[in-house]
Amino acid sequence: MREYDNLYCKIYVDSDLDIEQLKQKIISIVSGEKQLFRTIVTTFGEIDINKNEDFDDEKRKLEVDGFIYSRYYLDIEPKEDIGQQEYISHIGNLLRSLWSSGLKSVAACDFEEELPQKGGYSR
Repeated sequence: MREYDNLYCKIYVDSDLDIEQLKQKIISIVSGEKQLFRTIVTTFGEIDINKNEDFDDEKRKLEVDGFIYSRYYLDIEPKEDIGQQEYISHIGNLLRSLWSSGLKSVAACDFEEELPQKGGYSR
């Protein structure tokens, strides 16, 4: 296990759900509380749901790097007092739940190698 200086995580989520539906799905996955606008507070940190400015309906279907053109992305910041491994475990659980819900998701973070399926990125 490595020590990471930065635990910020970005998860690209490709879905045709509208942003409110996606927010409700994520709230149910993480048992979080809705805060202002598109922020969800969880036991492990805060999740901000964003529309991806780079969204491209055709490019998102590319096999390798198409995820960067997904409709949404999540900005995830850890709570100050959470342990590193606990936080990484929560991110892994979130990814697994997104996948099992049929949502294509790929994590981009310093610790993606420690996540299930290396964060979902396949070369």
